[in-house]
Amino acid sequence: MDRVWYEIDPFNRLIVASLPGRRSMVKKFRQVVYGRFKTGSSNTLFYEVNKSSGADIPQKIKFSGKYSLDKGHNLIFTLNKWNNQCEGNRLSFKAKIMDARSNEIVFLANSKTGENKSLTYMMKLYGSWQADENNRLTFGVKRENDKTDSLTLFGGWQLNENNEIVYQYGGSDQVLTFKGYWDIKDKCRLRYLLDKKIGSGFNFRTSLGTLAAEGKEAYVTFDAGIGISKTEKLRRKIIFSGRWKIGKGKELILETSDIEEGGLTLKFTKKMFDRQGIVYIESIVRDKERFIGGGIAFKW
Repeated sequence: MDRVWYEIDPFNRLIVASLPGRRSMVKKFRQVVYGRFKTGSSNTLFYEVNKSSGADIPQKIKFSGKYSLDKGHNLIFTLNKWNNQCEGNRLSFKAKIMDARSNEIVFLANSKTGENKSLTYMMKLYGSWQADENNRLTFGVKRENDKTDSLTLFGGWQLNENNEIVYQYGGSDQVLTFKGYWDIKDKCRLRYLLDKKIGSGFNFRTSLGTLAAEGKEAYVTFDAGIGISKTEKLRRKIIFSGRWKIGKGKELILETSDIEEGGLTLKFTKKMFDRQGIVYIESIVRDKERFIGGGIAFKW
């Protein structure tokens, strides 16, 4: 069976090149195929061909491979050794990320269907969001046979005025806003949940910066590092302010007041802290909300 070399032109059209025996880029072997890319169940990728593209081209071309993102946020699909594909062949889409939800990431693609005719369409991939070991935002694309591909957003995320995670890339209008809520998972883990049922959310590695009280107003800060590369690292300070309360189990609870839709509750237990932190919490518990102005900074 002759192998086929696939690529995508700047207009997101599929180019097919027949390779009899070895790769040949002679022009007569290349053909532009008009149609559009689609994703199916288990995030399979295929190309739906227009009927006018030629009798020798099937109406639907299916691909097998792995998804990724390059540092320019372009969607990449690298073909594996399947059927008559060329292993390692990369399909690079000219598509921008349009939206990010708890269980999907949406790309917007523009294509040409013929002379002076254009087409704009969406490509959706389903899965869940996670944070990698460098605290970068990563989308896990669920594929067949329980395989998962990682789409990593290589830049640094930020927080908006509502303490929501936002990610900006490219132009100023290309901003992704993640709707979720904060929680403390365990020691050194600050969690931003998007969908608890499917385990979608970001578990960030953090250090506790300052735990402070001033009257009955209080705040707590967390420090998170984002590893952009081996030589570049960004730091983000996450601040929650509100009111301290003492729980039934003598844990320290911060009820926030700086987040829309009712705020949230952060619960600090003694097992999260070193000896210095435990002493600080015990002093607060003894004083029963008669907090002394000031704060303490320490590592978890």
